[in-house]
Amino acid sequence: MKRNTLKLDRKNKKNSFPNWLVIVGVVVAVVLLLWILNSNPEFIDILFPEPNATDAPQVTQVEPTKPAETTKPDNKEGATSSSYTDSILTVYFFDVGQADSILLMTDDKVMLVDTGNAGDADTTVKVKDKINLSHELDRLGISKIDYLVATHPHEDHMGSMYKIIKLFDVKELYANKILPEHEWTNYYKRFVEALDASNTHLVTPTIYSDAELQDKINVYNRANPKDEQLVFNSADYFRVGDTIPFGNASVTILAPNSESYSDTNDYSIVLLVEFEDVKLLLTGDAGKASEKEMIAFANANGIDLNVDILKVGHHGSRTANTQEFISMVDPEYAIIMVEEENSYGLPDEDVLERLEKQGAVIYMTQEYGDIKLTINDGAFEFDLSYAHEVKGAK
Repeated sequence: MKRNTLKLDRKNKKNSFPNWLVIVGVVVAVVLLLWILNSNPEFIDILFPEPNATDAPQVTQVEPTKPAETTKPDNKEGATSSSYTDSILTVYFFDVGQADSILLMTDDKVMLVDTGNAGDADTTVKVKDKINLSHELDRLGISKIDYLVATHPHEDHMGSMYKIIKLFDVKELYANKILPEHEWTNYYKRFVEALDASNTHLVTPTIYSDAELQDKINVYNRANPKDEQLVFNSADYFRVGDTIPFGNASVTILAPNSESYSDTNDYSIVLLVEFEDVKLLLTGDAGKASEKEMIAFANANGIDLNVDILKVGHHGSRTANTQEFISMVDPEYAIIMVEEENSYGLPDEDVLERLEKQGAVIYMTQEYGDIKLTINDGAFEFDLSYAHEVKGAK
């Protein structure tokens, strides 16, 4: 049996191809196939047809997102950086002569700080190139004012406020104090009448807690008839340190810090506006006493008064803008709202020298007229060519 098996194995080996010949044949076949496919690409579609589109899995291509940069530019021109938010804060320092009127706009929110002199929002005053504030607000597409701020009751800051309240839907009015009737002048009487006839919510400052205010109102009510009784509402008051919600910006109230000053200017409402790491300080006409209180309040509450842009107090007067205050604020830019050849001789030279020594770039409305500031992507820039539209008197 073994012998027969051996003969059978030998017979099979003799009739089969050698292994090396099979390998050579496979290699030749592969090379030939590759040559055919390379010479005739259409054979690829025949041999490897595309799958039906409806059967293929759907794949969504997602572009990789680049992380936003958060570096604040350190140059004074405010070069644009990468996006912080989709918001833009625009600030207009209107040329209202020897007066103040500042408009802030962001995220469909509007804040107007002061309204200039009487006649600055009216077309009946025939002064060459004079601004008509109500017309300018119309031109900017404004019909609603979320926050109207009367920094203090002087005509050059709220002379035209009655007109604005009459012509626009004013939601809230922040006023530092309401004068007693015996102190009313014509512009102020019109202001009180317009406010009484409106749906505007008046918010006034207090240094007292809610509990203390309630006690004071209770004492008042006990001493007065029912038709003169007061109802306490905490929303009617603001305190230093309170923040006004303003879109993606925050507006912190820094003054007034007292209810009794010898100078009305020191009652000025002072606002610290912060937007995407850019800080703007609006000081009204706050004088030396108020500046000293603001420094003490900031130090006690960990508030950094160092800002990028300062609206210089009281039109650049030496009654404000002490060296201590300017050093602490240390602005990159200083805006002075002042009239050319004004009778007060403002701005004072010593104030200009303090600002210059501090390294601030100074822009004055007497030189440039209206000044527009835009804050976007953590940077800011000024447009010194912006100008209100001159509208002739009726």
